[in-house]
Formats: sequence, C-alpha cells, structure tokens
Amino acid sequence: MSKIPLVNLIRYLRENEWTSSDHPNQKIILFKGPTSDSGIPIEVGVPKNEGYIDYNRRVDDVLRIVASLRGVSIQKVIDEVRLMSHDIFKVRVLNTGEYTNSIPLPYAVDSLKSLRDLFVYGACSEQVSLPSFEKPLQVGIKHGELCRFGHTFEGSFGLAINSPIIDEYVQIEMFEDLKAIPFERKVMERIIRGIELLSQSVQENDGDILVNNFETAFNSRMCESLLELSSNKSINIGINVEWSPKFEVSEDISVNNEWVLSRASYEVLEYAAYELNKIEPYYDTIYGNIVTLHSNKNPMSDEEFLRQATVRHDMNGKKILVKLDLNKQNYAIAYEAHGIGAPIKASGKLFKKGNTWKMVDISKIVILE
Repeated sequence: MSKIPLVNLIRYLRENEWTSSDHPNQKIILFKGPTSDSGIPIEVGVPKNEGYIDYNRRVDDVLRIVASLRGVSIQKVIDEVRLMSHDIFKVRVLNTGEYTNSIPLPYAVDSLKSLRDLFVYGACSEQVSLPSFEKPLQVGIKHGELCRFGHTFEGSFGLAINSPIIDEYVQIEMFEDLKAIPFERKVMERIIRGIELLSQSVQENDGDILVNNFETAFNSRMCESLLELSSNKSINIGINVEWSPKFEVSEDISVNNEWVLSRASYEVLEYAAYELNKIEPYYDTIYGNIVTLHSNKNPMSDEEFLRQATVRHDMNGKKILVKLDLNKQNYAIAYEAHGIGAPIKASGKLFKKGNTWKMVDISKIVILE
C-alpha cells in the first residue's frame, strides 16, 4: 500500500464523525468513533508524523478498523481517503506491443514532460484565456510544482498524476463555505473539458469545435502536449479521471470519465494547435461604450472566475464588438460606466478568432468624460 497522506486521513476521519482528542503518547492523535456494543466509543490512534518508522503499519490498522465498521473493503476506504485532497488523472498506453507492462525509457521521460506541460499550460489558460503561449506564466509553473506523480499501474502500461484540488489544503474549508471552486480544480476541469471537446470534434469530423472553445478548454500548447504523448501518432492513449468528492464537477463534463485518443484524435489536435498558434494577440487600446455585461456568478465576490463585458469599438471606421475578460475591479469600473452611459478606454491584448474580437490580460480600464 502506498503511503496515505496524514492530512487526508485526519480529514477523512473528522468528516466521518470521528472526534480527535489528546493522547498520553504525544506522538499519537486519539480519534473516537462510533460506539461499540458495550456503549463505549471505538478508539484508534493516528501517528502525528508521516516520518515515524511505523507510520504505514499504524495507518493500515486504522483503515482496516474503519473498513470493518462500515462493512466495506479496505481498498474502498483507501480510495476515499486519497481523493480527499486530489483529483487523479490517469493515462494508459493501450498498445505497448510485446512488452505488456513496460514502455521504452525515453518515451516514459517524454511522457512525464508532456503531462507536466498539459497541467502547466492549463493553469496558464485558467489565468489568461489566450489561444497560445510562447512560454509558461508563473502561475502555470507553480501549478506544475504542486501536481504529483502518482503511481504506475498494470494491464496496459499506465501512470497517474495527482492534481491538488486546492493549493493550501488547510484552507479548504473556506472554499466549502463559499461553495466556490478552487483554481486547481478549475485547471483539471479545463483539461477534461478539452478532452471531451476533442472527442466531439472527432465524432463530428470538425476540428473547429476544439479550436473555437480555447477560452474554456485547450490552448495550442495543451494540444501539443497530448500530441507528443502519441509518439508521432502511433500510440493510442486511454485517459480517465477520478474526481475528489469535495467539490461538484461542472455539469458540462460530469457525464463521462473515460476517453481513448487514437490517430483521429491526434489529427484534430495537430489541426487545432496549428490554428490556435496562428492567432497572435497584440497590445492595443480600444474606446467605446459598454454594450453588455456578463457574469455567471456574483461579480463582486472575491472568487476568481470569468467576468465579461462587450464594448462597441470603432476600428478604422468600422464598428466592431470586442469581448473583454475582466477581474473584479475592472468589472466594477465597466459596470459603473454602463450605468451612466459613459464610454471607456481599455488596454490589453487584442486578437480576433473567426468573427469574434477579444481582449484579455487587461492592464487598465478608464471611464471617459
């Protein structure tokens, strides 16, 4: 059994109505659970430090007791505990040839880099919804450092990436109280949404489905990272996700949890990466009146999510509509301008995709007299 993180086990016990208290042995946390037939609460001792030499054995004892009391397998309890703080992204190589449980070492090394890039650039797009990135943003690098290589598993060769559902795990209660979705879960949802749209693109033979949804799914670097896993389109990949039950999964991606990437998938990814790389944002300033404001949640909350405004801008004598991605502060300025009917000046990265103009990474919005 792989080591169970202590913070996961403690949280699991508390959420299943076990109460903690002091123990005469300062190296142990005493947990009291359901009462026995004699009316006395059942007690288990959890080691305070993962570094103790008997940590795994003591945790194994706790898990077996919990499983016995619940009447379920110990594996079910282990699975529930490990999903307390992570979503798990699994990748399987479906055609390993004569070597059922192994792959060439160079491919293994490249695969880990590709998977890292998938999460790194997923975090970049969650911060700024650009179609492509020349290099990763700091937020992406940080997120990549938070993700953990899980374990390999047999059958067809596979590996797991443990993606945290929150950066500072001790603050998870704050997100639960606000019913907010933490940034780390949003990155995983973006990745899964991209895979779902990729499958749809293959089914409908329309790569533009994936291209046109870069705001909420794949950017070009994410497409390229999955393409690299294919080893020149020669390897079929199975993907599945295990969601932590701590937060509900967005409705548009809650139906499926398994996908297979084949040559048709890689053709779409290649096309999408090429098309998304052609879109080159440039820094510009636009002027005009707010036409619409849009927010799926309370725009004045401190939660980080997409808020948008549409501005009617004069470009070389032609009126165009530009969608602006806004944070809380800029949305408040846009709201005020819209309310008094005043034009604004906005500066940021401007680009066109299809018939839609968009501005992201906005540095400044000013209400004009």
